[in-house]
Amino acid sequence: MSNHLSRQEFYNWMLFSFFVLILNFGWAQSSTDFNNQGLNKYSSKDYKGAIVDFSKAIALNVKNEKAFHNRGLAKYGLKDYEGAILDHSSAIALNATYTNAYNDRGLAKSKLKNFDGALLDYSKAIETDAGYIPAYINRGNTRYVLKDYNGAIADYNKSIELKPGNVEAFAGRGNAKIVLKDYKGAIADYTRALEITPSFLPALVNRGNARFMLKDDEGAIQDFTRVIVLQPTNSNVYFNLGAIYSSRKKSAEAVKAYGRYIALEPGEWIGYKNLADIYYTQLSKFDSSTFYYERAWKIRKNDKEIMERYGYSLLKMNKVDEAVQMFKNQVAYLPDDPWGYYHIAAAFSFGKKPTESLNYFKLALDKKLTDLGFIQNDEHLDNIRLLEDFRVLVKKYFTKDQLVKYPALFTFVGR
Repeated sequence: MSNHLSRQEFYNWMLFSFFVLILNFGWAQSSTDFNNQGLNKYSSKDYKGAIVDFSKAIALNVKNEKAFHNRGLAKYGLKDYEGAILDHSSAIALNATYTNAYNDRGLAKSKLKNFDGALLDYSKAIETDAGYIPAYINRGNTRYVLKDYNGAIADYNKSIELKPGNVEAFAGRGNAKIVLKDYKGAIADYTRALEITPSFLPALVNRGNARFMLKDDEGAIQDFTRVIVLQPTNSNVYFNLGAIYSSRKKSAEAVKAYGRYIALEPGEWIGYKNLADIYYTQLSKFDSSTFYYERAWKIRKNDKEIMERYGYSLLKMNKVDEAVQMFKNQVAYLPDDPWGYYHIAAAFSFGKKPTESLNYFKLALDKKLTDLGFIQNDEHLDNIRLLEDFRVLVKKYFTKDQLVKYPALFTFVGR
């Protein structure tokens, strides 16, 4: 038997050895391979896994600018904005004309509220590529935040020039126009955005807001109703509808809208307060108004208007002591404001406690309460306004020339 391998046997041995090497050592991955592997994970929102791969790519090639940039994007996805800035800066150090890196570093700076730094980065991105639309949009958004509304509009205009169907640019320009009170111009921009993308919610919501500002209630209601169909959990739209229906004295619809807002935003005081206002001023359902004012007050205890409305709502239910206590909270919060003392005086008068009422009425006058018109028309003072002590007190603080303008000050008001 020959000790030599045949050509076929030698080939088979080499093929076997080749597969053994593959099994034992695998293919050696390059920096580019790890970068691409990281991009796949990034696309799947596996940011941590992507960072591992991008880091391996960088370890194999410290000049891999794309890996630095991509790792910055993954860190941004994890809200590590400082880390993202460092990586984008490394990419820029390797490539001074890296447009995407400038833009994305600007986004990270914006998240850290370094808006001036973000503006510089967006401008640098535009300098490296005058046709780079995202940088115009982002710079416009940042200028809007910094209240440079005309500058923002200029950037949105450029975006639209470069891409006439740019929905985000039309919506952004509309937002700036609203602040500048160009409501018709804003509506035109939002309408154009919706013609391009009918389901673009920010444009639909804000067009409704602009229409509301122009007192086009029907148009606003139509827009807000469409938003609810597309996004039933949009709490702001229910709030806006509540405001519209309330202003038009459509109390039932307003109650329904604010009720939905409260269900979605149970921690927001303004929903409870506005709902209570409807029950108090439009429906005269004081048990309900008291309930919702209390809810609002528990969230926002130092709000003067809530305390006043809550106190008078309690008076409407003849809960004098509770009303007095609420007004005393107002005095504690605003000790130099005469109105808290006045409201206590009114509550005590309503509760037929003239001595206490006159004492607090004097305190209100000491604090420079001068609204004689309000005093003259306030039925809560009826139980003290006919008393001689009340006349003496008022005449002490006001001149004859002042009092002659209010001839009904010492007469019974009644309602």
